[in-house]
Amino acid sequence: MNEIRSCGKFHALVLMVFLLCLAAFARGQELTVTLAPESVKAGDRVTVWLNALNVSSNDIPWTFPPRIESIVISAQGTFDGSLALHSPETNAVVIAPGAFVRREYVFLVPDAVLGQVVLEFPGLNASRAVLDVLSAVAVATTTAKKPDSAFTRFIKEAEPDKGSEPDNFFKEHISGYEPMYLILGTKAPDTKFQISFAYQLLNNDGPLAIAAPALKGFHIAYTQTSLWNRDGASSPFYDTSYKPEFFYAWKNITRAQPTNWIQLDLQGGLEHESNGKGGTDSRSLAIAYFQPAVTIGRDDGLQLALQPRAWLYMGNLSDNPDIADYMGYASLRTTVGWKRGLQLSALGQMGKDANRGSVQLDLTYPTMQFFGSFSLYLDVQYFNGYGESLLGYNQRTDELRVGFALFR
Repeated sequence: MNEIRSCGKFHALVLMVFLLCLAAFARGQELTVTLAPESVKAGDRVTVWLNALNVSSNDIPWTFPPRIESIVISAQGTFDGSLALHSPETNAVVIAPGAFVRREYVFLVPDAVLGQVVLEFPGLNASRAVLDVLSAVAVATTTAKKPDSAFTRFIKEAEPDKGSEPDNFFKEHISGYEPMYLILGTKAPDTKFQISFAYQLLNNDGPLAIAAPALKGFHIAYTQTSLWNRDGASSPFYDTSYKPEFFYAWKNITRAQPTNWIQLDLQGGLEHESNGKGGTDSRSLAIAYFQPAVTIGRDDGLQLALQPRAWLYMGNLSDNPDIADYMGYASLRTTVGWKRGLQLSALGQMGKDANRGSVQLDLTYPTMQFFGSFSLYLDVQYFNGYGESLLGYNQRTDELRVGFALFR
């Protein structure tokens, strides 16, 4: 029985280091493949993680192949096999020094194999992988136990077993959205901070995403911007803007690679904004917007990104009936700089009244160059115009603030 149980798990969970003969490897890149199911039998789909590590001192471009050919060697004969790319992310990346990127592949174990199986990867100069394939009877024997009732399974196994913990599921679906920063100035309100996250709604391995991959573009987001009078009596918050959002994002519709010069993204959605106050201080609005984005320049060079946004106001604007005079119907964010270096971003919008509008400039630079243990950006922000706060949308402000950003 102990021997059968030991056969129920992989003898090799990690498939050693891929030392490819490609030029990228000569520049200091290493690949490892990790196989992590609890047990495997003929006909199973095995989850495979391909990890690309940059051990050099330079950025390395790398494209995860959509398919990795393999040869399956067993006592029953030799079979052709392949690993299919399953990750939803783009397969073309640029890996920073000391960093790594991973993508998920799926390998289908041939029905005819049994016992010890060797996987070879022709053309990749990679070490072979060895795994044990059990028969269905052996798997049933090793896992034999009193089956749970339908109610017990409903309570204990509400989430599908994908080989990852629930916290990993959350991490894979959440991302930064708008810039996140904490900056300080000299005039009241002297402190400004913003947090912003987006969350992908669909499970990448769920039936909807598999049947219609385009549905993975649906997201929800939340952005909060606060102006804080830190030096005032009792340090009150001047105003806070709360922005829940529902949107659809179509990333890289031109399927641009890191070495290409142009990438196009599209996004559209619904956004509500309110300052959560009552009475005469209450401010709120809702918009429907469309937002394309064009990035010009290669990942490893100087880039120019243009992100126009046009919107329509929806619903009741009684709290601020003339807000369009100050905030208008469109904005343009322009960013120039290096993806992993200095960047200058300008966000401008013109009110319905051409004399009213605003411009916000953010100059950011990674502090990892000086403080390797902290993933922060130095952020110098200048705002001039109307609408920095929802409460004071019709008041002109002019402020320079300096601080740090977590995401830009």
